Amino acid sequence: MTTRRTRRAAAPTARDSRPVRQPPEDPPPVLAARLYELHRESGKDRPYLERWPGDAELYGVLQFAQTYADQLQGEAFRQAAVLRVLLAEWLRLAADPFQLAAVDDARTGGTPWAELAGVLRYVGKGGEANPGSAVNLRQRLHVAVHGSPGDRRQPQVARLVELRAAQERAAKLRFVAAGEARYPELDTVARALLKHHEAGELPVDPEDDGYWWGELAEAVDDRRSASERANLLVFVRAVAREVRAYTRLSGRTAATSEAELVLEEAAKLGEIDGS
Repeated sequence: MTTRRTRRAAAPTARDSRPVRQPPEDPPPVLAARLYELHRESGKDRPYLERWPGDAELYGVLQFAQTYADQLQGEAFRQAAVLRVLLAEWLRLAADPFQLAAVDDARTGGTPWAELAGVLRYVGKGGEANPGSAVNLRQRLHVAVHGSPGDRRQPQVARLVELRAAQERAAKLRFVAAGEARYPELDTVARALLKHHEAGELPVDPEDDGYWWGELAEAVDDRRSASERANLLVFVRAVAREVRAYTRLSGRTAATSEAELVLEEAAKLGEIDGS
């Protein structure tokens, strides 16, 4: 007698280890244009296409394509349906920031979570509102709107998103404080860099479009707030980095010892990161 082995089912993949579902690869205008072409190519006499809302009108395109879905046959009908699925996904994603703002405004206005749960039909078996579900919705929306592409839309991830945002704000404050403390030096070095650059005493890549030099020249006399003054560091750092890179590549050096000293000072100041 042969004993039959019981085949063990594979263990389910934990939610936390699954890859995050990404948005559709093609943007809405591209998908909408394909939809239009499917309808246009399905026959010459298509007077209803005169009412096409335009590729950028996502909701209108979806409504139009669904209304006239029966105008297509066979493979064109199938392809159009898939395109509508993708457009609907984009529409859902586009609505997330609006719903998050609406929920937050409702809460700011004094709306209880229980009332929001009732409006959203988050109710238990007995018909009572479940405020926890409304809170979880808000957290998932927060992740979708403010999180990184790799963040899963889960309520517990919202705390990680908020922590990252707090860390970014703290880093920005440190950057501003460091730039403010060294601003007199930054201002002096920035003006000296511009002087030597205009005199042709600093080696510049002939293929360089001069973007950072232009930003530095524009910013040096327009530093009103502490944040703007700190941002002067960004321009000094970029200019010094580009000049240094070109000197290493070309073997050229500054035309004068004074210009070389200014470049060295700019490179040192560029190491400020506020951490």
